[in-house]
Amino acid sequence: MAPPDWTTLRILLAAIECGSVTRASEKCGIAVSAAAKRIQDLETELGARLLNRAARGVTPTAAGELVAQHARTMFDFSARLGEDLRAVAEGGLGSVRLNTTLSVLAGHPLAQALADFAVEHPGVGIELREVTSLSVLQNLVEGQADVGLITIGGSIPHGLEARAWRSDQLLVAMPVEHKLATRRSLRFSEILAYPLVEIIEGGAITLLLREAAERLGVRLRPRLHVSTVEAAIRFVAAGQDLAIIPDGVLPIYNPDLRIVGVPLAEPWAQRQVRLVSRSTAMLTPSARLLLDYLSASPQHEGQPKRSRTTDAASAN
Repeated sequence: MAPPDWTTLRILLAAIECGSVTRASEKCGIAVSAAAKRIQDLETELGARLLNRAARGVTPTAAGELVAQHARTMFDFSARLGEDLRAVAEGGLGSVRLNTTLSVLAGHPLAQALADFAVEHPGVGIELREVTSLSVLQNLVEGQADVGLITIGGSIPHGLEARAWRSDQLLVAMPVEHKLATRRSLRFSEILAYPLVEIIEGGAITLLLREAAERLGVRLRPRLHVSTVEAAIRFVAAGQDLAIIPDGVLPIYNPDLRIVGVPLAEPWAQRQVRLVSRSTAMLTPSARLLLDYLSASPQHEGQPKRSRTTDAASAN
């Protein structure tokens, strides 16, 4: 079967986006009858109905969603190819879209690694975007990112590749005066008696804590919900609740806040940071360069030092 032509795919995407073949034809500058026939011919060629047609417009079928997903990837790849070719013509090597999480940015040597990479490969541009781990995976699947760093475990979507990059330990952050601050470690069940600050709803840590609470037969009920680790640390320093944070994050805060971090003694609290990418065969040369560079960087380099209780005033 020959692949669909670009014009037909563009009309299909416009119809799904607009919810109407008529509006799609106007957007694509083609007659309504011609647009409808192209979609019908594509359905015949594929042997599947792509659109549900009703008086109020059209909606994609499951097959239509699948074709649309692949079509978006094709158009994205085409656009990226054009950008990279222009970059090469101007003396560069193209760009890489890198997605990562806040905890990886703050608690691991990613910034230094990217700076070193830029020195070795000045012709490669890096478009860095900070999102949650789940969004990293979604963007990779949809072709909106080339390489990503995630902190969630479990399997990854089909078509993606993952490799170990770093690891971190989750800590229970609290004021130095807190009654638990002198403990060598804490079980998750112990801290459920205290109010918690939830950081980034839908983030990797939040998902871990909710799953752990469910296993204990309780429901996690944070008193505060914040969108950044910094906000959580500020509330903790003010004596408001506890927060679960990665160990590499704590040392970056001002020692005057007088915050300590006690290791969370749970198997799932030792997290694996993974480097994830689209299939190597689908990556541009510049994306493969970055992927190989990050993969080859020493595992111990920049890793935060472990301690039974990490104090912002003394941590390295």
